[in-house]
Amino acid sequence: MRRRLEIGFAVLLVIAVAALVFVKPSKKSDNVVVLDGGSSSLGVFGEEATLRNVIDKDLKYLIETVPPSKKSRVRVLRPGALDRIKTNVPVTITFDNGARQLSSTIFPGKPYSLRYDDNGLVRVYPGSHGREDAADLAPYVPTPMAVVGKMLEMAGVGRDDVVYDIGCGDGRIVITAAREYRARGVGIDIDSEFIEESRANAKREGVTKLTRFLCMDATKARLTEATVLAVYLLPESLELLRPLFDRDLQPGARVVSHNYRIAGWEDKLVTSEILQDENGLEHKIFLYRR
Repeated sequence: MRRRLEIGFAVLLVIAVAALVFVKPSKKSDNVVVLDGGSSSLGVFGEEATLRNVIDKDLKYLIETVPPSKKSRVRVLRPGALDRIKTNVPVTITFDNGARQLSSTIFPGKPYSLRYDDNGLVRVYPGSHGREDAADLAPYVPTPMAVVGKMLEMAGVGRDDVVYDIGCGDGRIVITAAREYRARGVGIDIDSEFIEESRANAKREGVTKLTRFLCMDATKARLTEATVLAVYLLPESLELLRPLFDRDLQPGARVVSHNYRIAGWEDKLVTSEILQDENGLEHKIFLYRR
């Protein structure tokens, strides 16, 4: 009997050791990529780079240091997944963007995303938030002030309006609405640094009492107070948020979108205009009414 117990214990010990060796690590562990470029220490730049797949299919890419070393890796990033790239030197990622092999450089400590461009080709965009607990709606690209003015003009903003801006960045749309039209406004952004910048800008412009800035995931926001909603988001993000618009916005609320149409809201489109900025670039503005 004792011999049987010893054999049974030995078998259990072997199984436990095998489990420790062969069990697949967690998803988070799977998505850590270490490329130190042969340097003696990681974390020289303080933070890891992040790369999120925002497109609707798996994306395979080659990642290697700059200049190339033997530490190149091939990765497959699933839709919505995020790779955390630990490196103290710039790295290059190369992938099929739908038309050709495309290479982009990623720098330590910066967030990036793989997204479709206006032509349906995959490109790397800087400035995403790099968090795993919230949707990544768009990289930060500031709206030119001429476009800001035109968006508010097309929406017919007035003193009685409450203007919401999803992805408010430095707060320029909400602040301009308050300063020029005395409208109340709410800016929403997931980046706490942008929220602090927006509040400082509102104070400088003397519109603190008319504005609020919320640091949060926009997919969890409530928009019931909004009479005007301003957005500069990519098509897939607008599609993600459309149920929120349908749920919260009251009849008659105006939605003004910079550069991108809201799929499924074709019957709500009131008008659209094209504006040229000071650099000669064209910007499309679409006005919808709920």
